[in-house]
Amino acid sequence: MPLLPIQSLDDPRLTVFRDVKATRHSRWARYFIAEGARLVKRLLRSDYVVESLVLTEGRVEEFTPWLRPDVPTFVMPQTLAAELVGYNFHCGAMACALRRPSPSLDEIMARGGERMTFVVCPDVNDPENIGTLIRLGAAFGIDAMLLGPACTDPFSRRVLRVSMGNALTLPIVCSRDLNTDLQRLKSEWQVQLAATVVEHRDPTDEDFVAWTPPSERSDEGVQTTEVAEPLGLASRPARLALLFGNEAKGLGSEWLELCDRRLTIPMRAADSLNVAIAAGIFLYHFTTSTPDAPPAAQSVSTS
Repeated sequence: MPLLPIQSLDDPRLTVFRDVKATRHSRWARYFIAEGARLVKRLLRSDYVVESLVLTEGRVEEFTPWLRPDVPTFVMPQTLAAELVGYNFHCGAMACALRRPSPSLDEIMARGGERMTFVVCPDVNDPENIGTLIRLGAAFGIDAMLLGPACTDPFSRRVLRVSMGNALTLPIVCSRDLNTDLQRLKSEWQVQLAATVVEHRDPTDEDFVAWTPPSERSDEGVQTTEVAEPLGLASRPARLALLFGNEAKGLGSEWLELCDRRLTIPMRAADSLNVAIAAGIFLYHFTTSTPDAPPAAQSVSTS
């Protein structure tokens, strides 16, 4: 399709690009928006259905080898593009593509092998953290990422940029009932669930309870914490799912109780790490480890 010069923003075909920072562009929309030259090129190379492109005049020559004859490409001055999207459009390239249904656990497990690794986030809602976790998952070759309903949209504009387009290729399960999905991983496919926790609590937390020596504890009113395995000593099973908590409170009690074990990164001065930094350390450890034993025989669901 030839380039389509735009001199006015009244064209209804531009509607999907209007004010893309607005919250109305949610995970339940039909489309997602990819922004930035590198990301748009990766989208064009993918098998996603691309509906249209917006380029500023200075980007046309660069993108000529990438353009598809079936994708409308709107070309406009940078000042007009900035007015369209609602901010300074310095990157000069944006694309609109159709979303796909989230893959199911059955689809993920059907194409998996004896050794599988998953990243699970019940409620991580910071776009930069989710984007970095997706990029880490692709870098370390995990089999899939599971996101709870409270997580930010993995195909939001900001997440896609931070993930460097890896959300286009990494299997991401957007679960509507994460508890049920995790129980299925355990019971049907023998996936071990491991909670990642901090070794020491921050004393400024509202629910912090200072540690008390056993000799000074009373029988009532003492909160105890299950001992976590230091990461350096932790072996891996053949199939492993690592659960990461959110930025403020970590993993909730319902997720801790569901997990088979708790793992921690021993630290000297700091009490915790950013979730994406911690995930990189955990993933490096477990993706370079050899499983202790072969997995149990896979059961067949009759439901």
